[in-house]
Amino acid sequence: MIVLDRDIVANLVETDQSVINHLHQYSSEEWTIPSLVAWESYKAQDSRTEMRQTQSTLRSNFDRIVDFTDDTALEAAYLDEKLQSQGVNVPPVDLLNLATAHEANGTFVTHNRNDFDRPPLHDLVDVDVVNTD
Repeated sequence: MIVLDRDIVANLVETDQSVINHLHQYSSEEWTIPSLVAWESYKAQDSRTEMRQTQSTLRSNFDRIVDFTDDTALEAAYLDEKLQSQGVNVPPVDLLNLATAHEANGTFVTHNRNDFDRPPLHDLVDVDVVNTD
């Protein structure tokens, strides 16, 4: 299973060919997004109608939306403690999305090199940082 970050979802909407080519390697996997990525997508809209349209699009284009649960919260706290002990700070929403993927045993796929392309993070979780440069 892959769990896509908001930046990857945005690149898919914009049909960024380099991201699409990279994701092709996961064509046989379940494609999911965290519920907080859905929330980030809704926030980008201007009206409730547009939010509902986005919700419908997300539900039809992904195999499922992975819920944020108490187990996910526990995983986020654990990952945060481990990363901070190594001097790595991940912004809260990014950390929660990463924990969602990790708790579900998925590969977190992101385009965000600044926050996720760090050796201590790669040692703890399965993360794929898409490089389109």
